[in-house]
Amino acid sequence: MKLKHTLSLILLTTLFFTSCKDQEYASNLHTEKSNKTKSDIFMSSRMARLEDTIKGLKKEVNYLTEYKKETISGKLIFGVEVASFQPCGSDKVFWITDNSKETGKLEKLYYALVLGKEPYTPIYTTIEIIDRGKEKYGFAADYDGTYAFTNVLELRQLKSSDCK
Repeated sequence: MKLKHTLSLILLTTLFFTSCKDQEYASNLHTEKSNKTKSDIFMSSRMARLEDTIKGLKKEVNYLTEYKKETISGKLIFGVEVASFQPCGSDKVFWITDNSKETGKLEKLYYALVLGKEPYTPIYTTIEIIDRGKEKYGFAADYDGTYAFTNVLELRQLKSSDCK
């Protein structure tokens, strides 16, 4: 995860300095008493895109540094338009997203384990997650919150003694 932080910071710094150079160029164009050319309009548009990119990167860096990973056990279910996780001892059900290095890893492991079983078969898992809070839109909005999966520690068939 530290590599992801480092890469994000490097990209953010690069874009910042690029943006500064573009602002200097743009301000020099405005001091000259000439009409706006297509080049000036292009540069203004490019500046706006760079500023939006920098804002997005700042949000990502804040997200990565602000939230802490938690280890949690519970029931996991995948299916058509379903990606849910219910922690042991809780009646809340969370939408689960994949934030792992290998995208789709948790879902692939789930389907390998339930191959030949009924659809939406719950399994027991212990995973590392980041609690992203309640979503406002999409399927995740129908759940109590969203967990971003980062690592799987245990994954197996659900036993009757699990999560009691």
